[in-house]
Amino acid sequence: MLRRSILLSMMSASILFAETGVGVNINEDDLEIEAVLDSRNLAAFQNTSTILQADVNFLNIEGDNQKAKLLGAGVGATNTLEGVRGVELTFGAKMIYSSIDTDDYDSALYDSTFVALPLMAKVRYTFPPLMFHIPPISLEGKVLYAPGALAFGDAETYSEFRFAADIEMIPNVRVYAGYRNIHTEYVEGKDFTFNTGFYGGLKYIY
Repeated sequence: MLRRSILLSMMSASILFAETGVGVNINEDDLEIEAVLDSRNLAAFQNTSTILQADVNFLNIEGDNQKAKLLGAGVGATNTLEGVRGVELTFGAKMIYSSIDTDDYDSALYDSTFVALPLMAKVRYTFPPLMFHIPPISLEGKVLYAPGALAFGDAETYSEFRFAADIEMIPNVRVYAGYRNIHTEYVEGKDFTFNTGFYGGLKYIY
């Protein structure tokens, strides 16, 4: 009975952080749609303090000199960092597919098939409730990397870095802004900075 109570307490603490949600972010040239589903919404999978998260994102770029698309789908394990209040860690992997749809680049590059399975690490810090008498605020950083062993087709390596901050202005709705840098390297040493820049958006969570 005591063991079960401890387990339920740990689960409750973890679930306070991870949430299912859908978000949209934009800048002048980019549109990204992202969604996250965590295992608290699937009772059959939630039997430990660690939460499983599935996430999907689609990034569409329509710049003057660049038109490209990226689709990602991954899964990760999320839990709080023991002994540090407010910190959540996620580790997992994500399948990435990207394409370049512009004649401004070498045809051998934009006709190539880029597929990679990068490993993922994410850290999220949520400030204590009511701190500074402002709505809940969180900071989040994410890194993905796939070496040659996890790159397929015409892909050589894949790297991605993101940093974002969000604030829950009204219940279940977050406003967020961030920076991302996505770099793809093709076989034969063809490097391509797929996307880099700042963005802002809205996210609905439940």
